Amino acid sequence: MPSRVIFQLPTKPTRLIALPHLSGLPPPGGRRLQNGTIVAEPDDAPAHFYKFTRWSRSSLAFNEADIHAHIGAPGGIPGIVRLLGISGTEEHFVRVLERSRRGTLDRFLRDETGDAMGPGCARTLLAEIAATLATLHSLDIVHRDIKAENILVFDTERQGDDRSVAPKISDFDRAIILPPGAVLDEPVGSLFHMAPELLARQPYDRKVDVYAFGILMFEVVHRGARAYTNVATAMPGSISRAEFADKVIEGSYRPEWRHENEVLWKLAAQCWKADPRDRPEFWEIAGFLAEAERPARNCHKLLAARPVADRTGIGSFGLTSTTGEIRPQMEDAACVLTTPGRLIACVFDGLRGHRSSEFAARRLAVALAAGLENGAEDPEDAIWRAFETTEAALGTIEPAPRCGSTATLALLLEHTLLLAWLGDSPAYLIGRDEHGELSCKSLIRPHHPGREDEAARAIAHGGIIAREQHLLDSGEAVPWGPLRVFAPGSARDGARSGGVALSRAFGLPSCKPAVSGEPELIRLDRREDDLFLILGTDGVFEVLDGAAASAIAMAAASPQQAADAIIAAVSARGAPDNASVIVIDLATFRRAGRT
Repeated sequence: MPSRVIFQLPTKPTRLIALPHLSGLPPPGGRRLQNGTIVAEPDDAPAHFYKFTRWSRSSLAFNEADIHAHIGAPGGIPGIVRLLGISGTEEHFVRVLERSRRGTLDRFLRDETGDAMGPGCARTLLAEIAATLATLHSLDIVHRDIKAENILVFDTERQGDDRSVAPKISDFDRAIILPPGAVLDEPVGSLFHMAPELLARQPYDRKVDVYAFGILMFEVVHRGARAYTNVATAMPGSISRAEFADKVIEGSYRPEWRHENEVLWKLAAQCWKADPRDRPEFWEIAGFLAEAERPARNCHKLLAARPVADRTGIGSFGLTSTTGEIRPQMEDAACVLTTPGRLIACVFDGLRGHRSSEFAARRLAVALAAGLENGAEDPEDAIWRAFETTEAALGTIEPAPRCGSTATLALLLEHTLLLAWLGDSPAYLIGRDEHGELSCKSLIRPHHPGREDEAARAIAHGGIIAREQHLLDSGEAVPWGPLRVFAPGSARDGARSGGVALSRAFGLPSCKPAVSGEPELIRLDRREDDLFLILGTDGVFEVLDGAAASAIAMAAASPQQAADAIIAAVSARGAPDNASVIVIDLATFRRAGRT
């Protein structure tokens, strides 16, 4: 069974992020990029390179991984540097990508002999890049940073034994999924390749990639030369970056074409038109360069229609979610990570925002897998450490999140089930008792301040246990709602607010240390009669009890159908809150572990 990780994330509630999970990482040594990412290219793995990004600065790295998942990593599409998988250490989120012996296109252009690239070679390279960008745009993906430095060159075989090269687009950190008709306003990209609308901070769409491609055409035809040589230098006649932007926005400032190929110059000039509506589409560009009409259009359509994740064939587990009737946005998250003989499943219920739940979903299972791989003698120690380092890493994100999240984690091993949790996201074990009757056992004790031991611990760490107080028109403060944990000094103008109805959670820095990030943990021996494990956020079990969820799971044809049916039942009951569920078929997992 190949190792993989699947995320359900609040910022992408309508689709799963499914990626291979890799182990056996090299040390994080190598060249360091400007953003702090370390690129390792070990000699014993010549086909791979590893990008180590600190968890605290991993948002763009997450985005790149998500884009690769959208295009079907690790297979991906032709013309894209393949993401082979993701992994992690305590300090770093790790992306593993295919490695090029020749390196980046800008280096390739400068290293090749000759004063100018022949028109045939330039045309072929540009046609392949344009065809790949046409495919990306057909999938609603806008790269937003097309330039020679972000294209790798690979050796390939063409026409018998003739040795040739193929370009592949890389660096999807800034890429975004942009539906037709939608626009963006966040200015990103590299200065010389930024379209006028980007520099003017105006709304823009996919045509910014076309403008950047026009500048790339100049780079390719002129052997990697800079498109502009008089910007932000100490040389006489140099202009500032702001002056450069103004000149480009005015529409009169473009690279000085010095190559004899007038056909390519005319195409480049079309690409860098000031009005994005006047720029061609990539299928037109690729067709012109390849001297064929709309190359690979049928392939583009097939790729666009291909499902990213087979929700009915995930195997021993299923997961799904719904926003609920009242919540304006999704704050739940979930993750399942499978390796041979091991399954890690987690659900997270965000509190006052989604950033803590999403970060914890991305990190907790990956950190636990790393700890187990590194030879932790006791899985319990690895779980404690994964929770501890995830809480610490959450505090290093910028800007610092004020929100929090529950967490319920299950670690399935060959003979053991370990469960750890913060907060009140339930877990149920469904099986048959000694009489053969169906049983449903609740596995967690919620971390509420109404628990005497939890209240005592919170108070010992400076917390206040009370109900919120609301002021009446008369000025009287009256208690309202469940018991909550408050930080000292939380009373304002005779009323008390801002507490949380949980005594343990990730995040919530204003309530620490009264609200603890240390999990509670239990260990159970697995039995042959155990059938299903169900993890869910409290939005599921506010309207559906464990017995009802058990009956749904038993009647379903697969764990994914069970998860879908549970959420359908929750929605039919008018669930007000976010609701997420993971259903694990323990019998299927047990059989998979024996093969």
